Amino acid sequence: MARTFQIPIKDQPEVLVSRAQQLAVSSSVHFVADKAQGRFTGRGIEGTYRFADGMLIVTVTKKPPFVTWGMVEHMLHRFFA
Repeated sequence: MARTFQIPIKDQPEVLVSRAQQLAVSSSVHFVADKAQGRFTGRGIEGTYRFADGMLIVTVTKKPPFVTWGMVEHMLHRFFA
C-alpha cells in the first residue's frame, strides 16, 4: 500500500537534493536523483519524489510492517530537510 506525502520546501530543489544525497551515503540509502525527481531505497523503505509548486511530493511504495506511517513521514522530513 503506497502513501503520498506533500512537504513544503524552503530551499531550492538543488540544495535539498544535495543534502539528501550526502545523508543517503552516510545512511546506506540508495538515492538516484536530480533537481526535478528521483527515487530512493533503504532500510526497508522505497519510494519516489518530485518537486512541484514549492512542494516536495514523496510517494512511499514500500515500508516494513512494523514501521508506522507517522515514523515514515518523520524520516522523510529529516531526510529532505
